[in-house]
Amino acid sequence: MSGLLEVLSPLGPAVLLVIRIVVGGRLAQSGYHRLKGGLSKSEQWMQTMNIPPVAADLVTILEFLGGVFLVLGLLTPLVGLFFTVEFGSIIWMKKSKMHAVFESREPGKPTFEVETLFLLLSLVFLVFGAGPYSLDYPLGV
Repeated sequence: MSGLLEVLSPLGPAVLLVIRIVVGGRLAQSGYHRLKGGLSKSEQWMQTMNIPPVAADLVTILEFLGGVFLVLGLLTPLVGLFFTVEFGSIIWMKKSKMHAVFESREPGKPTFEVETLFLLLSLVFLVFGAGPYSLDYPLGV
């Protein structure tokens, strides 16, 4: 197996770049749509679970700016920390308030499968940073 890892090892920085662009782009897009469409739906949804509406505003701003920062590779470990907290909180909230399961074959049953994937990717950014193809690299972050 070590032979395969030696062959793939030089691809690590490019893989980190692609993951950052895809994940960051998706999160920025999600935040942008909420900003553009107004925050009232998100705020109302959070209020139904006794969560302050300001949490919807913070999540929206985090997703948009954090996503842009990931694409650029700027302050990546810090952004990874914020997203780790965000997606960990979402999983906890869905489990405790919505009785969600990881995966469900029942239509309409809430799940946290996607949030778990984003949580794990956030941990990758927190631990490994942005890699050499980033704005962090020349800054020594």
